[in-house]
Amino acid sequence: MHLSPLPCHSLSLRSSSRIVPTGVALACALLMGSPALAQTTSASEGQEATNALPTVTVTARKRAEVMLDVPISIQALSEKELRTSGITDVKDLGEQTGFSFSSAQGTGAQGRSFGVVTFRGLQGELNFPWENSGGIFVDGIFVSGGVSGLGLGDVARVEVLKGPQNAFFGRSTFGGAVNFVTKNPGTTLAGTVNATLGNDGSNDVDASISGPLLGDKLTGRITFGSKTKAALFHATDGGDMGAESSRYVSGTLYFKPNESVWVRLRGLYQQDEDSAPATGMISANGNTSCTGKTYTGQNASGAPVTYTPSVPYFCDGIPSYKEVGSKVFDANTALPAGVYAAFVDNSLGDPFLAKSPRLTHMGMKRETLRLSTQAAVMLPYDMDVAFNAGYNESNSTSIHDLDRSKANAFLALQTNPTRDLTLDARLSTSPSNPLRGLLGASYFVSTFQLSQIDLSSAFGQVSPTRSTGAYLDLRAHVPAVYGAVEYDINDQWTVSAEARYQKDKSAYVSLDGTETSNTINSWLPRVTLRYKPMASMSAYVNLARGVQPLTVNGGYANANAAGKAYLEALFPGITPFTPQPKLDSAEVGLKQQVSRTFQYALAIYDQKWKNRLSGTTVFNPASCGTTVNTPECPFATSGTGVTISNEARIRGLELTVDAQLTPSWTAGGYLDYKDATWTKFDAANAAVLTGSAVAFDGNHLARLPKFSVSANTTYRFGLSDGWSGYTRGDLTWVGKRWETDFNFTQDDGYKRFDLRLGFEKKDLLIELFARNVFNAQDWATVSRYFDLTAQPLTNFNRQAVQVTLQDPRTVGVRLRYGF
Repeated sequence: MHLSPLPCHSLSLRSSSRIVPTGVALACALLMGSPALAQTTSASEGQEATNALPTVTVTARKRAEVMLDVPISIQALSEKELRTSGITDVKDLGEQTGFSFSSAQGTGAQGRSFGVVTFRGLQGELNFPWENSGGIFVDGIFVSGGVSGLGLGDVARVEVLKGPQNAFFGRSTFGGAVNFVTKNPGTTLAGTVNATLGNDGSNDVDASISGPLLGDKLTGRITFGSKTKAALFHATDGGDMGAESSRYVSGTLYFKPNESVWVRLRGLYQQDEDSAPATGMISANGNTSCTGKTYTGQNASGAPVTYTPSVPYFCDGIPSYKEVGSKVFDANTALPAGVYAAFVDNSLGDPFLAKSPRLTHMGMKRETLRLSTQAAVMLPYDMDVAFNAGYNESNSTSIHDLDRSKANAFLALQTNPTRDLTLDARLSTSPSNPLRGLLGASYFVSTFQLSQIDLSSAFGQVSPTRSTGAYLDLRAHVPAVYGAVEYDINDQWTVSAEARYQKDKSAYVSLDGTETSNTINSWLPRVTLRYKPMASMSAYVNLARGVQPLTVNGGYANANAAGKAYLEALFPGITPFTPQPKLDSAEVGLKQQVSRTFQYALAIYDQKWKNRLSGTTVFNPASCGTTVNTPECPFATSGTGVTISNEARIRGLELTVDAQLTPSWTAGGYLDYKDATWTKFDAANAAVLTGSAVAFDGNHLARLPKFSVSANTTYRFGLSDGWSGYTRGDLTWVGKRWETDFNFTQDDGYKRFDLRLGFEKKDLLIELFARNVFNAQDWATVSRYFDLTAQPLTNFNRQAVQVTLQDPRTVGVRLRYGF
């Protein structure tokens, strides 16, 4: 999880704006255009119209390269593009660049408590950092905690890399990587203030000032930011649902004693505090749409079987928001008096809660600290040595109403302290040599801890208890060496090989203090052949292997002796650690600047995913009655979760197009197509729905749209007295998705259209905006869930779907002033 820094202060990057007049222009953007290929280092938000697309420079492979020449699928966005397109967080970024970012298995169930990054359909379901198929990096430092609250206030640019990036970035990037590069302070006194105000009460403000501290040798920058999102709904008890708040301060020191050496120090402290998430539950109880419907699967012997869902569920589509209304967003938002001692005062003595923020309401509270140091030394013969070190610490507490209703049937508190340290160094040869390369070494160490306290009234609990099935104390130590060699065979053909060799040691500390460890050594290669028939065209093919981190099978590791024996009988060969997920990827790409005003990038990939981790819940034997935590009934009432391995194959296509339609009119768009199917999918706990069918090979992966599109178009015009203006439209469209891996029904996907009108003069910008102009009320996420509202709840037979809604239409103003 490591990336050495580049002397990015020396890059000269250019950008053109992408903005649009009206409906006809937007239609053009759907067919031709990219959501933001260009970067800029300009201090001004505005830019004169030109009659040519920009040349975009990126550093994805640890050296400055023209993006159209880099033989991987990549997109880059400047600070100007981030702000002009209304991107304020990682979720917005993903919608416009082809990856997805969400919380709690893609449902947003736990708000910003966790963050899951998914590239190319490689979507996990366990909602932990090692389930991410893509890593989030800030200045090359892996971010393991607090990703969902990542602010963009002092970001200079961001690069989104698709396909396995393990060779350069480490083990958490087997599907892709996102690297945010923050700004260096300048040598002259300068500052900016950005403020966004919405009609719903939401606001986003950041201010920074930078300048010389010791001539031009030492410069500094400090940034303050505050972002508040208004509640989307109000529950029956009067509490907020969906409100979010973040406050942060960051500082940067940049020391450059001469032209051959530079050192940079950066620190950030951030606090996040949210209300209960705006997550709804639609019960399937009494629904008859599955009556007479038949589906196919395989039984325990592998033979094909047909079945009809054995309990009420949704087989004719998911009810729309217009049908169910806001009543589905009505979870409890106030803490019952009976949980206060355990949840707030830690009367149960939970060691992780003791070091996490004190939370007195439903929702989440998190504190994050990030520290990093980068340095580079230029050597003779155009070689350089670079160093990178970073420390991240994140402590969060979240309290959620897991039944998602006002029934008050199942409350849970989760704590999540994380720590990680990255050390990285590398030596690079001259990038202009026909034979060039680099050699590096890295060390990564992390601690991920999680505990849960439950009050399951639906199961008859009268007081909170610590959960043994939702406890993790996982330590990782990952030393690695890596390198790359690239050779220009001639002016047209180039071959390159990159590889990382790492020793991934994972240690697990159980509830009783017993430590168990496991180590896997991995070679992570990527081999690429590139062909340039002309200067403006580049074709490539690459083969790569990636892995996800080792992790623990917590339900088995924390079980008592009787529980372990019972699980071993159900899952022969089960161990305290899960198999390591692996990905073999093949990618073919073509990039071309057809003319000064039109360019595209196309990537086609084929991925085979082995040991995809899936969770299943195991309950006590039916014969044991209501007594729990005994040799006959070794688990809690709610059972225990274990992890099993499945396999999938995902093939897809990514197309990015950028067009300068006229000197004043640009358009961009991104098309993503995925065909994601299970080649092996066992679901041991499926009998509640599927009877004798317990395997579903050939089904489509849930919650993944086959098609998604983003498009933008921008039109810039002149005004009098030094003023200029622009109008921009952005369209996001996400296609249908299966709500469960059993493929019972699909939701309709969602779409959103945003519109902006801006006016600028020198360092002043005033912009009017409207997000979700047509107030589309589509489900942003849909996932099968359990209806936990029955009292008493004797099993998990009652089904439901868990939903989140698109944010409603918001209109507002954005102001920017610089000096």
